[in-house]
Amino acid sequence: MDRLKKRFAMLVIPVALISFGSFLLAQGPPNPCAKTCQQIYAETVQNCHGDQACLANARAAVLNCLHGCGVPR
Repeated sequence: MDRLKKRFAMLVIPVALISFGSFLLAQGPPNPCAKTCQQIYAETVQNCHGDQACLANARAAVLNCLHGCGVPR
């Protein structure tokens, strides 16, 4: 029974690692423009202090920023 478990592990582990590596490669390089939009949004949300109108404006602004970066809505 131990031999069967070992063979199963020797099959599953490489397949899982290859799948994970493929997933990471498929993500592509990070978008610096989108990251900047995210940082500005986080700072704006902190400065809103829970004001709903401010949060709505921040959300609209980040969506426009991301659209300008070429990120689909």
